[in-house]
Amino acid sequence: MFVRQIMSLVFVTAGLAACKGANEQPADNTATAPAAPATVTAKDNQSSASGLYTMELKLPELAADQAPLKDAINHYVDAQKKGFLTSLDAPGARDRAREMPWDLNLDVAVAAHTDRFINVQVDGSAFTGGAHPAPIVDSFTYDREAGRVVTLPELFTDPNAAETALAAESRRQLLGALDDQDDPLASTSEQIDEGTAPGKNHYRVFTLLTGDDGKVHGLTFIFPPYQVASYAAGAQAVDIPTEVFASHLKPEYRDAFR
Repeated sequence: MFVRQIMSLVFVTAGLAACKGANEQPADNTATAPAAPATVTAKDNQSSASGLYTMELKLPELAADQAPLKDAINHYVDAQKKGFLTSLDAPGARDRAREMPWDLNLDVAVAAHTDRFINVQVDGSAFTGGAHPAPIVDSFTYDREAGRVVTLPELFTDPNAAETALAAESRRQLLGALDDQDDPLASTSEQIDEGTAPGKNHYRVFTLLTGDDGKVHGLTFIFPPYQVASYAAGAQAVDIPTEVFASHLKPEYRDAFR
Protein backbone atom coordinates (compact mmCIF):
# COMPACT_ATOMS: atom_id res chain seq x y z
CA MET A 1 0.00 0.00 0.00
CA PHE A 2 1.58 3.25 -1.16
CA VAL A 3 -1.10 5.75 -0.07
CA ARG A 4 0.10 8.27 2.47
CA GLN A 5 -0.77 11.64 3.90
CA ILE A 6 1.42 14.53 2.83
CA MET A 7 2.46 16.81 5.67
CA SER A 8 4.98 18.91 3.74
CA LEU A 9 5.33 18.08 0.07
CA VAL A 10 8.82 19.37 -0.53
CA PHE A 11 10.34 17.18 2.15
CA VAL A 12 8.53 13.88 1.57
CA THR A 13 8.60 13.68 -2.21
CA ALA A 14 12.38 13.50 -2.68
CA GLY A 15 12.20 9.70 -2.83
CA LEU A 16 10.08 6.71 -1.94
CA ALA A 17 12.41 5.58 0.81
CA ALA A 18 11.78 8.77 2.73
CA CYS A 19 8.06 8.03 2.63
CA LYS A 20 8.24 4.51 4.01
CA GLY A 21 8.24 3.46 7.62
CA ALA A 22 11.62 2.95 9.26
CA ASN A 23 11.37 -0.84 9.05
CA GLU A 24 9.84 -1.10 5.57
CA GLN A 25 12.07 -1.75 2.56
CA PRO A 26 11.18 -0.20 -0.80
CA ALA A 27 9.99 -2.54 -3.53
CA ASP A 28 12.34 -3.40 -6.39
CA ASN A 29 10.47 -1.14 -8.81
CA THR A 30 10.64 1.88 -6.51
CA ALA A 31 14.30 2.17 -5.63
CA THR A 32 15.68 4.64 -3.14
CA ALA A 33 16.28 8.03 -4.70
CA PRO A 34 19.42 10.11 -4.35
CA ALA A 35 19.00 13.45 -2.66
CA ALA A 36 17.98 16.32 -4.92
CA PRO A 37 20.82 18.67 -5.88
CA ALA A 38 21.51 21.25 -3.23
CA THR A 39 19.79 24.53 -4.00
CA VAL A 40 19.90 27.87 -2.29
CA THR A 41 16.47 29.04 -1.23
CA ALA A 42 15.57 32.64 -1.88
CA LYS A 43 13.13 34.10 0.62
CA ASP A 44 10.76 36.95 -0.15
CA ASN A 45 8.75 38.15 2.84
CA GLN A 46 6.32 41.01 2.33
CA SER A 47 3.66 42.64 4.47
CA SER A 48 1.27 45.52 4.02
CA ALA A 49 1.98 48.78 5.83
CA SER A 50 -1.53 48.67 7.25
CA GLY A 51 -1.06 45.15 8.61
CA LEU A 52 -3.72 43.61 6.38
CA TYR A 53 -1.59 40.74 5.12
CA THR A 54 1.78 39.01 4.96
CA MET A 55 3.33 37.03 2.11
CA GLU A 56 6.06 34.49 2.79
CA LEU A 57 7.68 33.05 -0.33
CA LYS A 58 10.55 30.57 -0.68
CA LEU A 59 11.94 29.90 -4.15
CA PRO A 60 14.77 27.66 -5.37
CA GLU A 61 17.86 29.13 -6.98
CA LEU A 62 18.14 27.35 -10.33
CA ALA A 63 21.05 27.05 -12.73
CA ALA A 64 21.30 29.36 -15.73
CA ASP A 65 20.51 26.55 -18.15
CA GLN A 66 17.20 25.98 -16.35
CA ALA A 67 15.86 29.45 -17.24
CA PRO A 68 12.58 28.14 -18.74
CA LEU A 69 11.81 26.39 -15.45
CA LYS A 70 12.66 29.51 -13.47
CA ASP A 71 10.46 31.62 -15.74
CA ALA A 72 7.53 29.24 -15.31
CA ILE A 73 7.89 29.31 -11.52
CA ASN A 74 8.17 33.10 -11.41
CA HIS A 75 5.07 33.48 -13.60
CA TYR A 76 3.16 31.10 -11.33
CA VAL A 77 4.23 32.89 -8.15
CA ASP A 78 3.38 36.30 -9.62
CA ALA A 79 -0.10 35.02 -10.52
CA GLN A 80 -0.61 33.68 -6.99
CA LYS A 81 0.46 37.01 -5.49
CA LYS A 82 -1.76 38.98 -7.86
CA GLY A 83 -4.80 36.81 -7.13
CA PHE A 84 -4.19 37.08 -3.38
CA LEU A 85 -3.84 40.88 -3.43
CA THR A 86 -6.77 41.35 -5.80
CA SER A 87 -9.03 39.47 -3.40
CA LEU A 88 -8.53 42.31 -0.92
CA ASP A 89 -10.59 44.51 -3.24
CA ALA A 90 -13.72 42.43 -2.72
CA PRO A 91 -16.50 44.08 -0.69
CA GLY A 92 -15.77 43.83 3.04
CA ALA A 93 -12.44 42.06 2.51
CA ARG A 94 -10.26 44.75 4.07
CA ASP A 95 -12.49 44.93 7.14
CA ARG A 96 -12.16 41.18 7.62
CA ALA A 97 -8.40 41.37 7.12
CA ARG A 98 -8.12 44.05 9.80
CA GLU A 99 -9.78 41.68 12.26
CA MET A 100 -7.61 38.72 11.25
CA PRO A 101 -4.69 39.44 8.88
CA TRP A 102 -4.49 37.44 5.70
CA ASP A 103 -1.50 35.31 4.77
CA LEU A 104 -0.04 33.85 1.59
CA ASN A 105 2.61 31.18 2.08
CA LEU A 106 4.43 29.49 -0.81
CA ASP A 107 7.30 27.03 -0.42
CA VAL A 108 8.68 26.12 -3.85
CA ALA A 109 11.54 23.61 -3.92
CA VAL A 110 13.25 20.98 -6.04
CA ALA A 111 11.75 17.66 -4.93
CA ALA A 112 13.28 15.13 -7.32
CA HIS A 113 15.68 14.87 -10.23
CA THR A 114 16.88 12.33 -12.75
CA ASP A 115 19.16 12.44 -15.77
CA ARG A 116 16.21 13.66 -17.87
CA PHE A 117 13.95 15.57 -15.47
CA ILE A 118 13.86 18.06 -12.61
CA ASN A 119 10.67 18.11 -10.57
CA VAL A 120 9.67 21.11 -8.47
CA GLN A 121 6.88 21.04 -5.90
CA VAL A 122 4.77 23.90 -4.60
CA ASP A 123 3.50 23.53 -1.04
CA GLY A 124 1.59 26.47 0.37
CA SER A 125 -1.62 28.02 1.57
CA ALA A 126 -3.62 31.21 1.41
CA PHE A 127 -5.64 32.47 4.34
CA THR A 128 -8.30 34.99 3.34
CA GLY A 129 -10.65 34.49 6.25
CA GLY A 130 -12.83 31.49 6.96
CA ALA A 131 -12.31 28.38 9.02
CA HIS A 132 -8.86 27.48 7.71
CA PRO A 133 -6.33 28.38 5.00
CA ALA A 134 -6.88 27.16 1.45
CA PRO A 135 -4.11 24.73 0.46
CA ILE A 136 -1.96 25.44 -2.58
CA VAL A 137 -0.50 22.30 -4.14
CA ASP A 138 1.23 22.29 -7.52
CA SER A 139 4.21 20.96 -9.45
CA PHE A 140 6.50 21.60 -12.39
CA THR A 141 8.47 18.99 -14.32
CA TYR A 142 11.35 20.22 -16.44
CA ASP A 143 12.66 18.19 -19.37
CA ARG A 144 16.39 18.90 -19.30
CA GLU A 145 16.98 17.56 -22.81
CA ALA A 146 14.14 19.53 -24.43
CA GLY A 147 14.76 22.59 -22.25
CA ARG A 148 11.13 23.12 -21.32
CA VAL A 149 8.50 22.38 -18.71
CA VAL A 150 6.32 19.40 -19.63
CA THR A 151 2.87 18.40 -18.42
CA LEU A 152 1.71 14.87 -17.69
CA PRO A 153 -0.15 14.40 -21.01
CA GLU A 154 3.01 15.31 -22.92
CA LEU A 155 4.72 12.17 -21.62
CA PHE A 156 2.27 9.82 -23.35
CA THR A 157 1.30 8.81 -26.86
CA ASP A 158 -2.33 8.43 -25.74
CA PRO A 159 -2.89 10.65 -22.68
CA ASN A 160 -6.47 9.46 -22.19
CA ALA A 161 -5.47 5.80 -22.09
CA ALA A 162 -2.56 6.57 -19.78
CA GLU A 163 -4.74 8.55 -17.39
CA THR A 164 -7.31 5.76 -17.35
CA ALA A 165 -4.57 3.36 -16.22
CA LEU A 166 -3.36 5.83 -13.60
CA ALA A 167 -6.91 6.33 -12.34
CA ALA A 168 -7.53 2.61 -11.96
CA GLU A 169 -4.37 2.13 -9.88
CA SER A 170 -4.96 5.27 -7.80
CA ARG A 171 -8.52 4.21 -7.07
CA ARG A 172 -7.40 0.71 -6.11
CA GLN A 173 -4.88 2.02 -3.59
CA LEU A 174 -7.14 4.67 -2.09
CA LEU A 175 -10.08 2.30 -1.71
CA GLY A 176 -7.73 -0.10 0.06
CA ALA A 177 -6.73 2.68 2.45
CA LEU A 178 -10.37 2.97 3.56
CA ASP A 179 -10.01 -0.44 5.17
CA ASP A 180 -6.67 0.20 6.86
CA GLN A 181 -7.08 -1.29 10.33
CA ASP A 182 -4.63 1.10 12.02
CA ASP A 183 -5.29 4.36 10.20
CA PRO A 184 -8.26 4.23 7.82
CA LEU A 185 -8.49 7.02 5.26
CA ALA A 186 -11.11 9.63 6.16
CA SER A 187 -13.03 9.39 2.92
CA THR A 188 -15.74 7.46 1.08
CA SER A 189 -15.73 5.34 -2.03
CA GLU A 190 -17.88 7.97 -3.76
CA GLN A 191 -15.38 10.74 -3.01
CA ILE A 192 -12.49 8.58 -4.19
CA ASP A 193 -14.28 7.65 -7.41
CA GLU A 194 -15.03 11.29 -8.15
CA GLY A 195 -11.57 12.56 -7.15
CA THR A 196 -9.70 10.01 -9.27
CA ALA A 197 -11.88 10.15 -12.39
CA PRO A 198 -9.77 10.57 -15.55
CA GLY A 199 -10.21 13.51 -17.87
CA LYS A 200 -10.82 16.07 -15.14
CA ASN A 201 -7.30 17.43 -14.51
CA HIS A 202 -7.00 15.31 -11.37
CA TYR A 203 -3.46 14.15 -12.16
CA ARG A 204 -1.86 17.52 -12.73
CA VAL A 205 0.28 17.46 -9.56
CA PHE A 206 2.96 14.80 -9.46
CA THR A 207 6.56 14.11 -8.60
CA LEU A 208 9.07 11.44 -9.54
CA LEU A 209 10.02 8.18 -7.87
CA THR A 210 13.73 7.96 -8.58
CA GLY A 211 16.58 5.51 -8.29
CA ASP A 212 20.35 5.77 -8.11
CA ASP A 213 20.51 4.88 -11.82
CA GLY A 214 19.26 8.32 -12.88
CA LYS A 215 15.96 6.89 -14.12
CA VAL A 216 12.35 7.52 -13.16
CA HIS A 217 10.97 4.44 -11.38
CA GLY A 218 7.42 5.70 -11.13
CA LEU A 219 5.24 8.71 -10.47
CA THR A 220 3.78 9.98 -7.22
CA PHE A 221 0.43 11.72 -7.67
CA ILE A 222 -0.57 14.25 -5.05
CA PHE A 223 -4.25 14.87 -4.40
CA PRO A 224 -4.96 18.11 -2.51
CA PRO A 225 -7.23 18.14 0.55
CA TYR A 226 -10.90 17.56 -0.33
CA GLN A 227 -10.14 15.85 -3.66
CA VAL A 228 -10.08 12.24 -2.45
CA ALA A 229 -10.37 12.66 1.33
CA SER A 230 -11.46 15.12 4.00
CA TYR A 231 -9.60 18.35 4.71
CA ALA A 232 -8.49 16.91 8.07
CA ALA A 233 -6.91 13.94 6.27
CA GLY A 234 -4.61 16.33 4.39
CA ALA A 235 -3.18 15.91 0.92
CA GLN A 236 -2.88 12.30 -0.20
CA ALA A 237 -0.07 10.82 -2.29
CA VAL A 238 -0.23 7.64 -4.35
CA ASP A 239 2.92 6.00 -5.73
CA ILE A 240 2.45 4.36 -9.13
CA PRO A 241 5.30 2.24 -10.54
CA THR A 242 6.37 2.67 -14.16
CA GLU A 243 4.98 -0.72 -15.17
CA VAL A 244 1.43 0.65 -14.82
CA PHE A 245 1.88 3.24 -17.58
CA ALA A 246 5.07 2.18 -19.43
CA SER A 247 3.22 1.04 -22.55
CA HIS A 248 1.76 4.54 -22.97
CA LEU A 249 5.05 6.48 -22.81
CA LYS A 250 6.22 8.32 -25.90
CA PRO A 251 9.25 6.66 -27.54
CA GLU A 252 11.49 9.62 -26.67
CA TYR A 253 10.73 9.18 -22.97
CA ARG A 254 10.95 5.39 -22.60
CA ASP A 255 14.68 5.40 -21.87
CA ALA A 256 14.12 7.95 -19.06
CA PHE A 257 11.94 5.48 -17.15
CA ARG A 258 12.62 2.11 -15.65
